[in-house]
Amino acid sequence: MRRFVIVCWVLAGSVAALTLFQIKQEVTELEAEIKTVHREILRDQEAIHVLEAEWSYLNNPARIATLAERHLQLGPIPAERVIGFGDLPIPGESGEESPGETENAPSRPAAGGTATLVTAPTSFEAPASSGTSYRGGLAR
Repeated sequence: MRRFVIVCWVLAGSVAALTLFQIKQEVTELEAEIKTVHREILRDQEAIHVLEAEWSYLNNPARIATLAERHLQLGPIPAERVIGFGDLPIPGESGEESPGETENAPSRPAAGGTATLVTAPTSFEAPASSGTSYRGGLAR
């Protein structure tokens, strides 16, 4: 009977040792996985930092103005083309539009001169030298 109790204790100790070893191995694997995920998080944070710096550079107003000057050949709007809010035509006002007029027709003159209301173009064709075609401001 005494041998049976000793064998039971040895068997229970062995099972406990194997269980503890298995738990230790799982913990080691999970720690390695945590380290890997932590490294990936740090790498992603660094990438986000670089992308934010690039975004700040690309959206710099001075840079955009320079690119617009170079590629769009735009210039400042002359003061004669600027009109006040009160000079805009009121839709439905009598005598303002006849059935034959279109949306791009000139509006009534401004108080101090002969300003006209100009609508923006709906498409833009890039110069033939660039080889890039633009429609509605979006590159294709």
